[in-house]
Amino acid sequence: MIGCLANYISTENADFQPMNANFGILPSLNEKIKDKKLRYEMLAKRALNELDKIIEKM
Repeated sequence: MIGCLANYISTENADFQPMNANFGILPSLNEKIKDKKLRYEMLAKRALNELDKIIEKM
């Protein structure tokens, strides 16, 4: 989420509109999940896994 927001605010755009963090700005999952609660849970787990990888490199 942080990376997507950073990309959004750092990319030049004549129609820039500030936005709140939301799941719509994240890259899609590899699989389609209709259940919104489960989909958001999977997105959150993926993000936490990515953060763990970054922390391990420090």
